[in-house]
Amino acid sequence: MKNNSKNNLQNIIKKIICRTDGNIKQQVSFRANVTVLTTISLLQVATAQAEILNSDPSATSLPAPIYSKTGMGAYEFMMNDPLLGNNYEKPVWNLHDTLKLPSWLSVGIEQRTRYESLSNSFKGSYGYKEGKTQKVIPSQGGNQTIALQNDIWLQAKFSHFRIATEFLDARTLADDEGEKNAVPYPINNASTDTLDFAQAYFSWADQNLCNSGLGSEFKFGRQTIDLGSRRLVARPVYRNTVNNFTGLRTRIVDYDHWQFNAFVTKPVIRYPNYNSVTPIQNLQNHQQWDKEDEYTWFSGGIFEATTLYKDMLADIYLYHLDEGDNVKNPTRNRRYFTPGIRFYQKPSKGNFDFQLEGMGQFGTVNYAATGIYANVTQTHEAWSSHAEAGYSFDLPWSPRFFLEYDYASGSNNWTKHSSHDVDSRFDPLYGASDFEFGPTGIYGAFQRSNINSPGYKFNFSPRNDVEFSVQQRLVWLASSSDCWGGNTCTAATTPSLADGRGSFVGDQLAFRGRYNLNSSLNFEAGWYHLFKGDFARTAKTTTSSGTYLKATGTTAYTTTPSDDTNYFFIQSQLRF
Repeated sequence: MKNNSKNNLQNIIKKIICRTDGNIKQQVSFRANVTVLTTISLLQVATAQAEILNSDPSATSLPAPIYSKTGMGAYEFMMNDPLLGNNYEKPVWNLHDTLKLPSWLSVGIEQRTRYESLSNSFKGSYGYKEGKTQKVIPSQGGNQTIALQNDIWLQAKFSHFRIATEFLDARTLADDEGEKNAVPYPINNASTDTLDFAQAYFSWADQNLCNSGLGSEFKFGRQTIDLGSRRLVARPVYRNTVNNFTGLRTRIVDYDHWQFNAFVTKPVIRYPNYNSVTPIQNLQNHQQWDKEDEYTWFSGGIFEATTLYKDMLADIYLYHLDEGDNVKNPTRNRRYFTPGIRFYQKPSKGNFDFQLEGMGQFGTVNYAATGIYANVTQTHEAWSSHAEAGYSFDLPWSPRFFLEYDYASGSNNWTKHSSHDVDSRFDPLYGASDFEFGPTGIYGAFQRSNINSPGYKFNFSPRNDVEFSVQQRLVWLASSSDCWGGNTCTAATTPSLADGRGSFVGDQLAFRGRYNLNSSLNFEAGWYHLFKGDFARTAKTTTSSGTYLKATGTTAYTTTPSDDTNYFFIQSQLRF
């Protein structure tokens, strides 16, 4: 009786979803209405739970996987896309095979260790008070740290259903005096987030929803997100900690034609949080569970066309950030709409490739997060662009050379505190910057904000397990009257300098190399040299109010050292 009822219910659902009327091939077009399709997916999830263990996934065949080298960051090799398949080779040393675990269970462990060294910083010296004694931490000289990232991944899969969790521990060791105290190298949430859940979600996916040829995925819970070019929404690879969000994400895939992602989330705040409310020392070897920012919403959608014209692809997107103040996390109450469009062609041997992306941004923002100007709301209007043109030679060592150019607007009225003035400093939201502007960590010289930078990059691989890159970027400020660096330009933001001569920040030259012993063990090293321009040599440390920091008494925050900056790193990544 129960089986008959269940079968009748499924037949009714099939008729509602597919409009079969005895012939399942008669279907409505799901491609016309994403909202209806998402509702249908939810209905299937709710009614199919009784058959989780017995039902079979879709028989639709996926394209043959093309394995690529795994990124030097946690979770990459475990990104088994339920709709498009896994693009990463399984580690040769892996727990799943060693422990002879069942096929429905996935387990992975990663450990990354990185040594970083920085000399002749581009940040101002810092004065602070210890009792009645005034001290200064000079930015000259050397600085170092050891960044550790440990990651555990668990996933259980039952037919279309997946339950997954990722446990991440990120911390630093052997920090020099600068990190232990404050500016110019504070221990902050970009490097430290001890013992917490990076991801914990429930998902449902069908590669061929109701024989329509469409793939559909529904994911709810805490998750990391990579979208489009990753310039605005990304899970950082180089950074020691990650961006994550809690909410709902829906994806629709028309194989070989297009893909649509939509999400409604609350950003997760990494605790203890480094800001004017939370003492810096709490971040060192101290665990506190991360929490969603209950007063902030981040949502949007991106449509990706995979067959626009010949080999050309395109993205079009719109993101919305509505930010509120948390007791432990004062904000600038950013309320932005960020639309954008990208056209590109993927690199291939013997062919030219290109990439063009434009990003706008408009809304409102408070002048400062705290202080007397915290309630001054300004209109926000900004924009950014990226252009790239390259050629991959059909030669041994697979050389590829490309030119690139990045622009992100700065604010001409940064020091003006009136609500009548317009804030025009571009905000990179939750994007990654390391793949274009260089490492973050204790370096983090540049990001997509107030920047005007042409450059080039040359990649080559003498062997299949070895790859090298050479990159050079000339960097000017888009607005010399704005500060260099972060979105708020406070003392807690890197590098937060202003009032330098001219707008030329410097010339950054970089060399990187990677060796893959196998799919489980990889090594990478890099050297970055910043030939400082006039602005970097003369700029001063600032506050968000547009004034220059001074310590209590006679000691002032000084300008940056005049010598060029050198940054070196070496890291290993073990996966099993």
